[in-house]
Amino acid sequence: MLAMRWGWMLSDALAITLFVLAGLGSHGTLDEFGLQRSLPPFLIGWFVAALLLGVYRAQPPRWALPLAWVVSVTLGIGIRNLLLGRTLWAIHPVFWAISLGGVALFTGLPRLVMHWVRRQGALAR
Repeated sequence: MLAMRWGWMLSDALAITLFVLAGLGSHGTLDEFGLQRSLPPFLIGWFVAALLLGVYRAQPPRWALPLAWVVSVTLGIGIRNLLLGRTLWAIHPVFWAISLGGVALFTGLPRLVMHWVRRQGALAR
């Protein structure tokens, strides 16, 4: 079985949660209904895409994370649409683009910081 990077899984769950909370807060819909209709779809979309694409492998493919961003946001919005009684793939382009950017920022920034920290540590040796 492939070794999983559990720390990144936890970090991503937190990142997706913070992204959804920020989005709901900015729209004034941060309530129980807002969380129920948005958080599970985005978490499910993220983890389905990330696990299938190998984001958490010890040596993930270089394309895994960027592709996971696109697939997970599309899947998450599709699931959210189903919960709201909308057509599965009726995705508004602006909502998709903002969600894609937000998920990329919230899940990518910790990786960028960790990369920088490791690089600085390697340079200091």
